[in-house]
Amino acid sequence: MIENLTDAELLSLSQTGDEKAFEAIMYRYNTQLYRYIYTRIRSEHDAKDLLQEVFISCWKNRYTINNIAAYLKRSVHYAIIDWQIENKKVLARQATLLEKDEPTTYPVEDQLISVELREEVETEISKMNETMRKIFVSSRWESKSIPEIAQEYGLSEQTVKNNLSLALKRIRLRLAAFFLMLVYILVTLSLQFLNGTTFHF
Repeated sequence: MIENLTDAELLSLSQTGDEKAFEAIMYRYNTQLYRYIYTRIRSEHDAKDLLQEVFISCWKNRYTINNIAAYLKRSVHYAIIDWQIENKKVLARQATLLEKDEPTTYPVEDQLISVELREEVETEISKMNETMRKIFVSSRWESKSIPEIAQEYGLSEQTVKNNLSLALKRIRLRLAAFFLMLVYILVTLSLQFLNGTTFHF
């Protein structure tokens, strides 16, 4: 039966256009991914929507996927980041509108921040050496434990811990710099707005 095939076999069939094989992948990962999303955003409706978007993206990009589990984990991770950023922006805008008598115009596109945030993370990962990059991806995107990673790459657990710690530190520093830049842009936009001028990128 198709449900008994491995991930790799189902992916291979999906890449030939076999929708039944892809449905088997969705069935296999649906509950696990939904719970992962829900525990982070606490919204049943949005969790279902995000998961559907992830599966749609997976189907569209199936020809370039090598590891279905890793791809789904990574896609869900970024989908949650996008949702969190957008949700915070919406709440901030609603609060601002409640305080103002007239509508406020925001020249920055909603998707700009999430896209640039994703690019910042991917850029930093690409700059890591091969060992650090593999350890980070295995830990954060494939949800492997430190002992599993150490065994897979023939490293000591301490080496894995050290590399993972350094990788996370590098990403935090890059994101901190990104958000400082974002704050600067938003403050500049506010000043431009208050002065009655328009800010151009």
